[in-house]
Amino acid sequence: MTEGLIRTFIAVELPPELKTRLAGLRNALPIPSQAVKWVNPESMHLTIKFLGDTPLSQIPNIIKGLEKAAQVCPAFTLSTNRIGAFPSLSSPKVIWLGLEGEIEKLNTLFAEVEKNISGLGFPAEKRDFAPHLTLGRLKENADKSNVKAACESLKTAPPFPQTSFRALNICLFKSQLLPAGPVYARLAQISLA
Repeated sequence: MTEGLIRTFIAVELPPELKTRLAGLRNALPIPSQAVKWVNPESMHLTIKFLGDTPLSQIPNIIKGLEKAAQVCPAFTLSTNRIGAFPSLSSPKVIWLGLEGEIEKLNTLFAEVEKNISGLGFPAEKRDFAPHLTLGRLKENADKSNVKAACESLKTAPPFPQTSFRALNICLFKSQLLPAGPVYARLAQISLA
């Protein structure tokens, strides 16, 4: 019999007032709705590590690893800055909002999470950590004119008013993929030092 698996990820939750501002930003960007699938503002978060399919038996060990990481990582303040896209503004697949502020503390948290989780069978990330808030993803079936309009909108988007928030804890989330979009449930919340 196979052990039960759930999709999980580790993230910092965003305060409600920031989620409200992000919803306003999404509505202010003149991008054709046929071109992009926006992330539900209520679901927005700062991803630290995506774990993927996770054995239920590993959940307590992951939480212990996060507790160890949180003990050496103080709370920190971040601010939103510019709109960007992966892989680039000329060829967007993911639209994001960048972050600045106490990035060195965020990087320490990322490194501590990697150190405490990789021994549990979750390989360390090969790419550099690029902190951002995902706003939306370009639809694979979007026609070229809509994608071109999206590119132009992103390149000429006015600066997003800088908004600061305090990261006080780290969370383990369960992710359930549904036709209407993913639904997240918090499994654990651990306060930072």
